Amino acid sequence: MVYLVCFGIMLGMLLVAVANEEAMDRSIIFFMVAVAIGNGGYYALGVSQNLSEAILASKIIYVIGVFAPMSVFAIICNICKVRIPKWANMCMYTLQMVLFLFVCTIGRNTYFYKTVEFHMAPSGSYLTKTYGPMHTVYLITLMLYTIAGAMVGLISLNRKSVVSRTNVYAMVFADALAVGLYLIERVAKLEMELMPICFTILMCIMIVPLIYIYTYSTYTYRRSFEEQLSNRGFIVVSRNLKYMGCNEYGMALFPELAEWEFGKKLPGNGGRFNTFLRQPLLNFSKLNVKNAKRRGTYEYKGEVYQYELSCLCKDGWWIQGYIIQISNITELVKADNG
Repeated sequence: MVYLVCFGIMLGMLLVAVANEEAMDRSIIFFMVAVAIGNGGYYALGVSQNLSEAILASKIIYVIGVFAPMSVFAIICNICKVRIPKWANMCMYTLQMVLFLFVCTIGRNTYFYKTVEFHMAPSGSYLTKTYGPMHTVYLITLMLYTIAGAMVGLISLNRKSVVSRTNVYAMVFADALAVGLYLIERVAKLEMELMPICFTILMCIMIVPLIYIYTYSTYTYRRSFEEQLSNRGFIVVSRNLKYMGCNEYGMALFPELAEWEFGKKLPGNGGRFNTFLRQPLLNFSKLNVKNAKRRGTYEYKGEVYQYELSCLCKDGWWIQGYIIQISNITELVKADNG
């Protein structure tokens, strides 16, 4: 019954993720699908009546074990703004799919499980098994993804203007806890599987901050920005005036942004931002009109810049934050005055 509840909860969270697809990364969707399928496998194992049914359920369960660690690593990289090269992505997916093919041979050869025995208990059916060489490869990949994710997270903590320390700590801790529980299960040889409960609780905890992160990310809205990113600066601020990120040109125009911490209130003094943009942003935020836009100009070191303030809206209904666009219009001004 516990596994069925976990399965239902994950399906519900998957629906939430799909409903917020514009604010979600595909790695999160992939992870949630893997966990939902795996939770269904745990339930199927618990109610299985014979060895064949239990083996099939175990194969479904390994969708979590094989694909979830890779997805968590990708999620951590995305949160920390660390880009995984396409060739590396291809290698990871290829390796995990080959590994899952070996999982599918359970019961037919000894590559993944050498022996399998079926048992029924009051808490549900379970298997006892001895492991083959490919299971060792599986454990190695599990540890590598966990270590790699922890390293990316810890290294990125020095880039406080890009990442939220709280979210990085939470993701690394969640990943390490899940792997730790898995290893405890294997050493203690528990009859009841803890992984579906663990993954479901951790996903319940992480779903809100993950949606929050991707909602405000300038990278989430890249389709609307990509044509203008090269010659315009973008700064994203939440509704309660917390710094949520910028693009490279925005940081070049306002170097102090490199010192600002992601998810924290805008500093009250110092820097070009507070000199030229803070007051216009404060005035604009008081309007509370979702379709409103405001433009203005300022001069700095003989150059003329134009800024545009607009609202960041969720599904066009309510204001979640503000986008500040900045562009250099010096040449246009000279042409008009010429």
